[in-house]
Amino acid sequence: MSKSDRRVVITGLGAVTPLGTGAELFWQNLIAGKSGVRTIQSFDPDGIACPIAAEVRDYDAVKFVKQRKTLKLMSRDIQLAMGGAFMAVQDAGIDLDSIDKLKFGVNYGAGLIATEIGEISAAVRATANSAKEVDLKAWGKEGFGHLFPLWMLKYLPNMPACHVSIAYDAQGPNNSITVGEASSTLAIGEAFRVIQRGTAQTFIAGGTDSRIHPLSMVRLALLDRLTKRISPPEAAIRPFDHRRDGTVPGEGTAALFLEEWQAARQRGAKIYGEILGFGSACNPASPSDSLASAIGTALRDAKIQPKDLGHISAVGISGVQEDRDEAIALAEVLGSDVNKVPITAYKSSIGSLSAASGAVELVASLLAMHHGQLPAILNFEKQSADMPKLRLVTSPEECPEKPFVSVSRSYSGQCAALVVGPVS
Repeated sequence: MSKSDRRVVITGLGAVTPLGTGAELFWQNLIAGKSGVRTIQSFDPDGIACPIAAEVRDYDAVKFVKQRKTLKLMSRDIQLAMGGAFMAVQDAGIDLDSIDKLKFGVNYGAGLIATEIGEISAAVRATANSAKEVDLKAWGKEGFGHLFPLWMLKYLPNMPACHVSIAYDAQGPNNSITVGEASSTLAIGEAFRVIQRGTAQTFIAGGTDSRIHPLSMVRLALLDRLTKRISPPEAAIRPFDHRRDGTVPGEGTAALFLEEWQAARQRGAKIYGEILGFGSACNPASPSDSLASAIGTALRDAKIQPKDLGHISAVGISGVQEDRDEAIALAEVLGSDVNKVPITAYKSSIGSLSAASGAVELVASLLAMHHGQLPAILNFEKQSADMPKLRLVTSPEECPEKPFVSVSRSYSGQCAALVVGPVS
């Protein structure tokens, strides 16, 4: 079977989001126009410039991890990933004993996982000098003795993929991609390519991240990426709107179960969609060109014209310059169809889930196509005058069963796009 004949379909979805745990609950709250952005509850946000975030509040990792003792080796990001993977496998309805484990892969996008402050506080106190600064030489000699012996294994960004592969005995290709907001789209795109090449038959692919941490929040504030409009929280993030001034951090995960189409058809699997094309690019000096290149490559790979698209899931991170760059890229790609193709942005509902963004947003668009409804961009008043005019979805509308593009972009310039459509 040649690459052109080897088709890749999505047969299982799992999601843990600020709008709920489970793909269907996530969907119900998303289409109802609810927001997951609220005042932070997981720690005291007093003194933090942006005390709001999109938190996951209904999640219990114990339900999804068989080996309970391994939970102590899992950071928040890893625990979220385990839930998403569990639900994707269950949703796929596949007998894992029937598949070739050497051709069963795992790909995850992950972030730079922040350590729990309580786990390093003793080491910090033991190595701080009179100026209350950590003495790095003392840290190496004395600090490590105050840490949990397996401390580092909780915070390596390759550990979500490792734990998932161990849990499901996936002995095939395994990779972790850590490039910020583009991570999970790139991870899914790579899994798509590996199945196309015949190196794998099945994959769990997705992403996980949690920015709900004092260190992460301070870092984002110092980089000037967060909104300063925090009241009311649910109105804070405004993709493409003239009032946008920054994003809102969040946490979550999504996993997709991917299979070669013929194998899925033979076992009678339900199919959410087929991955038709994938593209990526990186040009930090010209973000709009980079994004347009990634989307254009994905469309050409899928042999899809812009006029054939049912919708686009935009990055829509609500940054002043970032949204402008994206609007320029979308206008370039769509050309004469710029006023015809609906564009939505799920971050208005769920915040920026960083490395998990692409996977969660892809699940949202798959569910939109499945249910025939397209969620609206929340908090939108009017499009900023400093960008090309787009056909933005400002109220829920019908979602045709047609191919769509899901787009991701990191602040450092990596861009990725997937074209997904119904199985023909």
